[in-house]
Amino acid sequence: MQTGVRTMGSEAVARRGVAAGGRTAAGVARRRGRTRLTVRGRVVVAVLSALLAWACFGLVGTCEARSDMGATAVSSYTVRPGDTLWSYAARITPADGDVWETVAVLEELNDLPSSELTVGQRLIVPVW
Repeated sequence: MQTGVRTMGSEAVARRGVAAGGRTAAGVARRRGRTRLTVRGRVVVAVLSALLAWACFGLVGTCEARSDMGATAVSSYTVRPGDTLWSYAARITPADGDVWETVAVLEELNDLPSSELTVGQRLIVPVW
């Protein structure tokens, strides 16, 4: 019993340019040339592009950090009985200066963990 369907050999299919599934070879080639991204693929490409741009701007916008702002002239002071960091800072702060800033400078120059001083302690003091 015949069904009326003629089958062709693989050579005939190749000659006619018909690929598996009834698509033509030219149609398959065209579809392979275009790349379609899924939503997930688009998100990945966008994130990677943003990271690349951020890295490029980071490299272009870098500047050298300098912690050395020049030499500071200093002298030393030996703490006497009754001296506090605040009272000594108030004595050496210039007339137009801020005592809080002087206290902060003294703490930084002397690596003081607190504002407590002991008699006989030597302090490095900036010369204004």
